[in-house]
Amino acid sequence: MTILKIDFYLEMINKSHEAFREFLSHLPEDILDWRVHEFTPTVREQITHIIQDQMWIVNYILEKKEEKYTIPENISKLLIEEIISVYDDFVSIAAEKLSKVKDSNLADERNYKEYSLNVEDWLFEYVHHLNKHCGEINIAHIAWKRKERSSSS
Repeated sequence: MTILKIDFYLEMINKSHEAFREFLSHLPEDILDWRVHEFTPTVREQITHIIQDQMWIVNYILEKKEEKYTIPENISKLLIEEIISVYDDFVSIAAEKLSKVKDSNLADERNYKEYSLNVEDWLFEYVHHLNKHCGEINIAHIAWKRKERSSSS
């Protein structure tokens, strides 16, 4: 049995979402407003960026419009479980929108600034963006744990 390409991509996206959600659930509350360096975003800002830009990519793939997910205004005060709830809401909306992509749409071109990517490449970008920033949050988490250990010594 051959799986449709789009089903493969949607499964890959779903697994990336599940992994990121699980990763978020293990972050300590104290790390949310911490940053590795004064010139880097806080972990909370990175999470917000991921959610907003993932929806931007979905909207661009499907509707050729640049629209981000609207983050609650009180995101700066939310606890990790509340941020996960915001993420879950985003994932539901994104999954519903992405379910409209068909194999026949994968070759459709989307031009953004000087770049031209087909829908299939944008789907790769979607997964890459999520995983890249998850890796950055992981690096921040490791640095934060080292800082915590050294300050408790």
